[in-house]
Amino acid sequence: MIPPFDIFLVSSQGPLVRKGNAETLDVARLRIKILMASEPGDYVIYSQQTGHHVVVKADGSVKGGA
Repeated sequence: MIPPFDIFLVSSQGPLVRKGNAETLDVARLRIKILMASEPGDYVIYSQQTGHHVVVKADGSVKGGA
């Protein structure tokens, strides 16, 4: 089964860069926290099931809901 959440880094060059996936929204947020240590920036969590997305800003704030 394909994990239902995709994780993307918002690239300064424009397109989103896929960074992985997660089984749950909480795991996706944890992975982003880890990724931010080496690749700071804004991230997007996209739900394959609902089509909704969450933006995790570089300052840790969250916008939207999956």
